[in-house]
Amino acid sequence: MEKENQRLDAAFGFARNTPVTEGTGSQNMAGYDETENRWRVIVKYYGDLDGILSGIRGTVYTGLFNNYAIVSVPATELNALADAPGIIYVEKPREVYYNVNNGRAASCINTVQEGSGAGSSGLMGAGVLVAIIDSGIDYLHPAFQNSDGTTRILYLWDQTADAAASYGRVPAGYAQGAEYNSDDINEALAQPDRAASLKIVPVSDRGSGHGTAVAGVAAGNGAASPGRRYKGAAPESSLLVVKLGKQGSSFALTTEIIEAIDYVVRKAISLNMPVAINLSFGNNDGPHDGSSLFENYIADIKGIWKNVVVVASGNEGDARHHSFLKLENGRSQTVAVAIAENERNVLLQIWKHYQDRFRVSITAPDGSRLNLNCQAGRAGTYIFGRSRVYVFCGEPSPYTISQGIFIQWLSANGAQYIMPGVWYINFDPVDIKYGDVNMWLPTIEVVGLSTGFLSPSPDTTLTIPAAARNVITVGAYNAASNSMASFSGRGNTTDGRYMPAIVAPGVDIISASPGGGYSSNTGTSIAAPFVTGSAALMMEWGYGVIIRLHANKQYVKRR
Repeated sequence: MEKENQRLDAAFGFARNTPVTEGTGSQNMAGYDETENRWRVIVKYYGDLDGILSGIRGTVYTGLFNNYAIVSVPATELNALADAPGIIYVEKPREVYYNVNNGRAASCINTVQEGSGAGSSGLMGAGVLVAIIDSGIDYLHPAFQNSDGTTRILYLWDQTADAAASYGRVPAGYAQGAEYNSDDINEALAQPDRAASLKIVPVSDRGSGHGTAVAGVAAGNGAASPGRRYKGAAPESSLLVVKLGKQGSSFALTTEIIEAIDYVVRKAISLNMPVAINLSFGNNDGPHDGSSLFENYIADIKGIWKNVVVVASGNEGDARHHSFLKLENGRSQTVAVAIAENERNVLLQIWKHYQDRFRVSITAPDGSRLNLNCQAGRAGTYIFGRSRVYVFCGEPSPYTISQGIFIQWLSANGAQYIMPGVWYINFDPVDIKYGDVNMWLPTIEVVGLSTGFLSPSPDTTLTIPAAARNVITVGAYNAASNSMASFSGRGNTTDGRYMPAIVAPGVDIISASPGGGYSSNTGTSIAAPFVTGSAALMMEWGYGVIIRLHANKQYVKRR
């Protein structure tokens, strides 16, 4: 087994010790191109990146703000990349999943839009950008058009477009997709029917229409609803839209998301407009302490230009996908995990303080039991009847004192599915100094509703990147009953920060849907854009005050 480099994300060790025939298509192989035997990774560095990469064969990169980069590197050169002088850390991409009536009134946005006081005209988001980084948008929907029929979308980057087929449209500085500006979209809007429009700007909202609904809550103008009843929070704002992912994929990678954030901030700077950025997706990959490069990039972008980042807290509150143990010396403990029928691939992540030591064993539903080798940097494969279990024990990184243990179930011996039933993870303490052990299963978008812990903890069920610093994390409540939504991801982070910062309506919210109509939506995905749109209104007010003060030569002195 290849020795792991401590400047490499521990998840690489798990991925590289999983046979490609088993791992391809599963979460641990995210970011790996089997055909080209390459990884696309997140890098934090210092110095001159051209010089750093000059001695590493076959690398291609996209430079981002604050000394981050996305680097495409041959798998054979991954260790060389981590060893290169100037490289601080290399992180493997993760998959993220979209977290899916009068919410506007319940959020008190009506009052802000209508204004108060003599001469007040209210706030509608004019002069502010709302950035929707999501599954796409139905740009033909009237909710995203001005009164004259022109588009409110200034730029639309479709990351899923084939770069070769989109020659000349790949945004400058990036490696994929097709970019369309307002002129392109207006030309498409002028066509006689949808089919003709999509030939000019071939961008739609795949699947459930998630991005269109999010955009409708944050910034839709309600034009296709009676009396503009389903108007969003910032209906006069301009829009930046990034359709995430690769062609044919149903999810996005963290590498694609940070490129999207980089893109919208650069556009906001070039347009000289403040921007409110909405992120309505997440995963359970990591220690939930804000320590990943992905989360650190989002946190660090706060110091660039006039921006605010709003993140949905996830829908894991009642999903039974988190469990917590407080280990003590001299007392063994067991956690029970139910794996439902017809599961093909289940990944369990265990995160502990690196100084705590304990032995781990697994007991299968048929009673068979095996002890796991959990030495740092070591991998193992175990067979339980029709199930194959891969285990990898990571090492602490420069960014966190947490140590991850990855346990993945896959089918074996010709079986189509994992052995269903209750599996027991047994912990036998050796030397416990802290004792906190957090365990996460994948989110509800990945495993069935019947798969989960038998003794779950609803706390610390924020998804990632909701645990990032310098963001506004948003949970959901039911405006009809004035109560928290049971599914809403809860705090706090594992490093003790209070989150979510705020809750917004997230149950049965009517918003724009692909095709020109409106539909009902539930989830923290739909709660977050209420806050994104509200942030745009605050920016309109705040920067408007500054502009007016300067215009009137009224300056406020600091004491």
